[in-house]
Amino acid sequence: MSLPPRLGELVEVRGALLADRRGQVHATVKELPAAADEAAAVAVAVTELGAAGAALGFEALLRLEMKGPHRTTLTAVRADLFLFVDVDPVKRLARTIETLDAWQLGEVRPATGATPARSGLTGSLPAVEPPSPTRPDPARPAPAASLMAIDDPWGSLRRALVRSHLTHAAAFQQAIVDAGADLDPVPGSEPLPAPALQAAMQRLLEGIGSIMAGDPMGGARTLSELASQAQPNSSIRWLAHYWSARAALQSGGAEAARDHVRDTLALSRQLDVEARGVSQLLAAELLARGGDQNKALSWLAEARGRFERVADQWGLGQSWLAEARILSTRDEAACVAAAVKAREADPTWDEPQVFLASRAVMAGDPATATAALGDIRSPAADRLRMLLEAVAQRRVSLADAGEFLRIHLAPPSGQNLKALEKIANASPRFFQAREALAWLLVKLGRYAPAREVFEWLLKQPLGPSDKALVTLGLSCTTTALKAAGGLPAPGPAARTTSGTATAPEVGDSALLPQGARAAFSGLDSMFSGRLSVFSLADLVEFLRTAGRSGLLVCSSHGGMGAFRFRKGKITGAAAPSTPSLGELLVRNGKLTAEALASVGPAREGTLVDAGLADRLVQHGAADAAAVREAGRQQIEQVLRELIDWSDGEFAFTREEETPPGGDASIEVDAQHLLLELFRERDESSRGPVPSPGT
Repeated sequence: MSLPPRLGELVEVRGALLADRRGQVHATVKELPAAADEAAAVAVAVTELGAAGAALGFEALLRLEMKGPHRTTLTAVRADLFLFVDVDPVKRLARTIETLDAWQLGEVRPATGATPARSGLTGSLPAVEPPSPTRPDPARPAPAASLMAIDDPWGSLRRALVRSHLTHAAAFQQAIVDAGADLDPVPGSEPLPAPALQAAMQRLLEGIGSIMAGDPMGGARTLSELASQAQPNSSIRWLAHYWSARAALQSGGAEAARDHVRDTLALSRQLDVEARGVSQLLAAELLARGGDQNKALSWLAEARGRFERVADQWGLGQSWLAEARILSTRDEAACVAAAVKAREADPTWDEPQVFLASRAVMAGDPATATAALGDIRSPAADRLRMLLEAVAQRRVSLADAGEFLRIHLAPPSGQNLKALEKIANASPRFFQAREALAWLLVKLGRYAPAREVFEWLLKQPLGPSDKALVTLGLSCTTTALKAAGGLPAPGPAARTTSGTATAPEVGDSALLPQGARAAFSGLDSMFSGRLSVFSLADLVEFLRTAGRSGLLVCSSHGGMGAFRFRKGKITGAAAPSTPSLGELLVRNGKLTAEALASVGPAREGTLVDAGLADRLVQHGAADAAAVREAGRQQIEQVLRELIDWSDGEFAFTREEETPPGGDASIEVDAQHLLLELFRERDESSRGPVPSPGT
């Protein structure tokens, strides 16, 4: 008996234990104080509540949730065991609940083959739709005879990818393969040959990953084949249309978005209740973008009704916050009420509370904004606190702070670029405005003016985290400009009367459409984002699956790290606390410090010296096999150091695929490293399993 391996990976999980109905602990993960006492207390609660539920007509107690201001616990219950998890109350629970459901549904095997109803004591779960003659009830677990490790793996795959959980896709793909012929060929579960399934999954992950990372056009191109009628599986086609619509909304293509939304809605009618709710949520967003707010609100209400029927906290929170955003332009009281309902629907999601605090800033009420943030600790909350601090120190006016937030919530545009520059010019000590301006220029593909702003910012008195982000931006824009045909010649810096360099101005040429400037053609090869949205594990898996070549740079409070990829394989890496390849060879006794110095320094300004391995072998300083082994060790150590970075920025710049170097060429399979890392964490987190006689 063991805990689900993924529990040890989830940052929201403080601790967990697996115990039997007698309260005997069989396994634990992370630090869980007084595990034995917790197990005994939960065993009593599970037994008593189960008995009370039976008296009221409930068939089984499936999950127990207890919430307080400083602690939240979840307990998944089986006939003989329960899984108790202590989670951070300010973080989202979607991944934890998904893991608990997989554990529960994957291991419950009723002897009679009967399927227990999902109306256990998880709160008051509304009834679901009666199953259609061709579609199994999505809210009921599969019968034992199916031998499925996960109930409805195609439905689980849809649920994970809609929520951007790319790392879960491999598990559900394997469940589909394992189920094989046991899966009924109903809509959404149409069988695919193993090679076709593998190819489709690779394209799905590449396309979704591109869209998440800020490359909507590239993602849509990747998904176009999967969205065609030639794709026989309805789940894959639905996911392709859903994410293609998201890509079109990101890039402002309303007509393309409308076509994909129409197909998403049509396909969802063949799938489950949740897929229909998600499709209607997407349609409501499209309607709101087009100005039809009343119809958008109607669609949101219908989507919310579907989410309520399957007790989907994620969907409920998303629909209420979408409604709050629509109402923000017409009814402030109703807007706030909807955001409060979003918070209540998904209490561990910080975005509704940050939204409310942002509304208070825009209304000119910083005290209410501070109170609304409370003790929430998340990247979005911390950035808003920095803005409030700047207002308190009079580095930016309250009115400009409100406008700054409005621009941040709006899609990138030339109009917003000008408004942001106006704020930056009016508040020269409010460096966050200049930093936001530079990153907005990057998103618009305006790398030359963005680089000038980053260069100026690097000379200002920034804190360590801000300086790391600016350094990252400078590195990214420099790389992009080199790929486009060279850097512009540096011009004389403008100076004020005090002799201090002034911030560069953004000329009208920076606002031209990217296609209008031939010198910048092809610069869509770079995408960037935040690690709080796209985790490093997902990034690495996406780049591996997509077979990308280029440099991935990450910046966080801990400094800067990087991975260099060639056709999806990692060929080099760097991290703040990890020794370089040369240093590791010296430590291992495979190279002397003098020999390392003799091969010459790394290229100036590079985070990863791609040619060091070959230079070491060519100069006879080290053996090729020793260099390859040290390279593998060094990449593994970098991955171990960076895998837990959950805040900060990342940027990936594509590069031309270069052939492997000489005998010392280093290529590491990232998936193998990640699986090994997660396996080790799972094993180290397990406690001893007592024998039956103890």
